[in-house]
Amino acid sequence: MEISRITANTVFSDGVRPATIHIENGVVSAVSEPIETFSDAELVFPGFIDIHVHAREFPRPENADPKAREKWETACRKETFASAGRAAVHGGVVLFAAMPNDAVPPDNAASYALKASLTEASLCPVLLFAAVTERSEPWANLPYKVYLDSARSPVSFTSWSDLETVLARYRGCHVFFHAEDPEILGQSPYLGPRWETRPPEAEVRAVDRLLDLTNRFDLQAHICHVSTERGATLIDDYNRNARVPVTCEVTPHHLYFSVERGGVLCAGRAGHPAADLLDCNPPLRSEHDRRFLVDALRQGLVQVLATDHAPHTREDKAEGAPGMPHLDTAGPFVCWLMRDCGFSPTRIAQVFSEVPGRIMAPYLEGRQGRIEPGNTACLTVLDPSGSTLVEGSRIMGKGPLETRCKWSPFEGIPLPGTVKQTVVGGREVFAAATEIE
Repeated sequence: MEISRITANTVFSDGVRPATIHIENGVVSAVSEPIETFSDAELVFPGFIDIHVHAREFPRPENADPKAREKWETACRKETFASAGRAAVHGGVVLFAAMPNDAVPPDNAASYALKASLTEASLCPVLLFAAVTERSEPWANLPYKVYLDSARSPVSFTSWSDLETVLARYRGCHVFFHAEDPEILGQSPYLGPRWETRPPEAEVRAVDRLLDLTNRFDLQAHICHVSTERGATLIDDYNRNARVPVTCEVTPHHLYFSVERGGVLCAGRAGHPAADLLDCNPPLRSEHDRRFLVDALRQGLVQVLATDHAPHTREDKAEGAPGMPHLDTAGPFVCWLMRDCGFSPTRIAQVFSEVPGRIMAPYLEGRQGRIEPGNTACLTVLDPSGSTLVEGSRIMGKGPLETRCKWSPFEGIPLPGTVKQTVVGGREVFAAATEIE
């Protein structure tokens, strides 16, 4: 449904005030004083932009290799661009960036174009990362992704010397890094939860070395899912004298969950009923790190909130798959940041709309991230006074989770707020409805 205007309490870069947002041809044409009555409970944000999502789907193999076909079918059971798009708008996300860690990675123009064609099934726009691999080289103005790990895969770098050789070809490019040192990871045992086998030192050492490579190769660098105080402060120290600042992000799971003496805490309190579902890379950290990261995101030491949505099935999680899904609950999670962690609506708009929009601006059609004339009309409407509770595969009273993996790390944990409406390019792509019991 096309939207011509919305009147509500509106989140601008300088504060919150009542406004009517006028929309023509998918673009904000004007912002004026309110011209109609509205609900005081709702807030209109510039649409949330998630720069770190795993949609899982990749092009169907053309050959008849049964193993290749099985990998493709397994990936699509977890998530497709269609299901990820539904989950995104369900959670108030108007655009997401898809990671390239596929069985056949998009590390050249041909494979990238094949995967990019799949993104058209999403209800919201998708920006696709290109993979950096040992054989790859840059071919266009794109965001590129580097994975560091001790385990070999089509996209991972297991040695610093190999990565240095490849990064020399990416001089001046925009490169996003998964920062865990493969040498430290290789020395750790593979038994037990990742918070025991992937120590904080792996992140700290990787961030330190990546900052050096960023300086040497004049990269535009972004560090994904920072999980430690030391990792974040290393980036901040580097930025004090950097010609091109390094940006970084933090995830909902590193802001909400922590590990103390082997047990998982939820926002510093009672343990999680299914802690085995919370294994991730990098792993959950100490309660001290969690509290530091909340403060760092609120105060600006960390610039971006990104979900790292990883839609593994419960069966895959039982076999040790890392990561957890977050798209369906993105909106309620930021309501928790506002209610319990002292985030203003303006700060939420900065970390989940404005700064992500600015980081990804070179690759987007139209300006996004702020509500102002000339920008694409992408909006997220939240009701912070509402509530969200996931039970099994459903949000109680509101309907099913849209992610194909059909579970949430917040199951049984009440979150404040609800997503009332999501608008993409002037078109309503999600509107909340109450289930009839």
